[in-house]
Amino acid sequence: MGCIISSEAIEDAPSPTSTSARSTVGGEVYVFVPGLRSPKFVDLKELLQGSVSTDLASRLQLLRSQVLIACGKNSSASKSRRRRLHQQDTPTANDLEKALVNYLPILLGFVTGGEKLSSGIVFDWINVEDEKKETALGSVYYEVLSVLHLLGLLALQEANTFLTPRPPAEGYSSKVTGESKRNAIELFLKAASFFECALRAVLPNTPDDIKAKLPADLIEAMFRAMENQALGQGVELQLGFAVDNLKASLAVKRRLACEHVKVWDEANDKIGMVPLGDEWREKHLLFVKWKLCEAKAGAYYFHGLILDEGYEDNTHAQALTCLKAADSFLKESQKIKMEFGNTEPLSKVPPLWGAMKYLSEKIPREVLMKVRTFREHYRQEK
Repeated sequence: MGCIISSEAIEDAPSPTSTSARSTVGGEVYVFVPGLRSPKFVDLKELLQGSVSTDLASRLQLLRSQVLIACGKNSSASKSRRRRLHQQDTPTANDLEKALVNYLPILLGFVTGGEKLSSGIVFDWINVEDEKKETALGSVYYEVLSVLHLLGLLALQEANTFLTPRPPAEGYSSKVTGESKRNAIELFLKAASFFECALRAVLPNTPDDIKAKLPADLIEAMFRAMENQALGQGVELQLGFAVDNLKASLAVKRRLACEHVKVWDEANDKIGMVPLGDEWREKHLLFVKWKLCEAKAGAYYFHGLILDEGYEDNTHAQALTCLKAADSFLKESQKIKMEFGNTEPLSKVPPLWGAMKYLSEKIPREVLMKVRTFREHYRQEK
């Protein structure tokens, strides 16, 4: 399926057979979605003959066929050479989500209270981040995990659309509205809920022999990493709202910044446990590290400001240490951000925005000011 960071090809893109065909420059990446897994055709009516009623087999076949058709349309839209950045303005992704939502309940009925299909049925899906290009397993649990994973990634993909500035009107600069950011937060929570459902309700009941054969996209560590990625990006937007709110206290901002670090730190730990394929491994790891460094920069900055308000001995020195750490993580994040963009498949990194735009302006200025103040106090004491 089309990758959100490489699906907008330039007009004179090289042919698929050329060496540089993979180096397609896509739209700006606000939310990392490497690609969408897609199902392959399975003749369920024939495989289920004698196991379930003809009507139920036909219903299951119809719903899965609708998913296949919607996946094909979404793939075609994402692979078009000159598509619009706001892919979600087209009905293809919405059609796919609707097809998946209609398909999921009937699948859950087959696994509630234990798997009820043992007729040798095999579900086949094309992978994205696994070394193997496709995985076929004879378990409805595998099909449920695949559907939940795809629903979560669709929500992340739509969130990226809301965070991508639309072409500016004449006389106005491009801008992401507060409403778009709030919509993105809802989508991040929606994506996290799909991943959490897989972690809490499906994986614990999946037979061990099926778990051992799951592709990297569907293992527990990947679901946990993607859940924390969704939550982390939602907290980043909430921190941005707090920064813009003059009534928000430093304590509130520090609490959000610390929560930001917590979720990205767990995402970093979990993604390191996933046996990602070579094509996407470095790209995905860099994105998580980039966001973790940004989160640490914010946490050290707000903690430093709070320490600087104290009257105890050495609090100002501790505040300066925190601010210097914030500046170090800020510079490291900018370095990793550029490395992420230059790692194949190439992608555009977004300009500074939201909380990070605020921090990139405040941190260097605050460090410089505090260093001068500290030196002045040191000279006076000496």
